[in-house]
Amino acid sequence: MPHIRMRGLPEAAVAELSKTLLERLADICEVNSQGFTLDWIPSVGYRNGSADQSFTQVEMLWFPKDPETHHLVEKVIREAVQKAYPESLHIVVMFRQLEPETYYRNGQHF
Repeated sequence: MPHIRMRGLPEAAVAELSKTLLERLADICEVNSQGFTLDWIPSVGYRNGSADQSFTQVEMLWFPKDPETHHLVEKVIREAVQKAYPESLHIVVMFRQLEPETYYRNGQHF
């Protein structure tokens, strides 16, 4: 926890991101990077009947955080995606709040 889902990127770019991004985010959130998951979700966006590789979508599923943390995490993710995949012209980062009492890991909730 947190869970990160990435769409609109090649698998190799997400693999490259996994080398440093999770550590950077863990430092910001003051948690262990081993608690993060980073998922590549293969997808193709379309515009005007053609594949459009210029959009990247990143979903961050996590427990509630303050707005400053959102801003800093968004910036770190956006800059890392731009570096790993410069072809991405439009990067959307969205945060989805999970409620601790409805989240279970190995039969235990938070």
